[in-house]
Amino acid sequence: MSEEQSARDLLDALQDAVANKNLDAVLELFDEDAVVFGTAAASVGAEEVRGYLTRVLEQEGTVRWEWDHVVPLLSDATVLAFAVVGTVGFDNEAGAAAEDRDPFRLTCVAVRSKGRWRLRHFHGSVPQV
Repeated sequence: MSEEQSARDLLDALQDAVANKNLDAVLELFDEDAVVFGTAAASVGAEEVRGYLTRVLEQEGTVRWEWDHVVPLLSDATVLAFAVVGTVGFDNEAGAAAEDRDPFRLTCVAVRSKGRWRLRHFHGSVPQV
């Protein structure tokens, strides 16, 4: 499997878990030592990451990312670093897709842990215009 496909598979699993508002499934995709930087907050360590991701899932609507470009930057048997450019919006509670979308950029570092890729670094944001 290519590095790009590995990254896309991980991102797709994240999207599925977020769309299902399944906190356990989302947390399983993050390493115990994860660092998450979102547009509104920086979260370091398991408890802060858990709190941030809980807030993401509890907000009205569902985050919907489109991963237009996924570019692997570094890869070996234990680490996969990649950059992403795309868009982000919110589906409403009824599942209707967001019409208003914003540009989105993301950098990730995944580590091989417990037999799968898990996110250790997730830094996503909407550029300020």
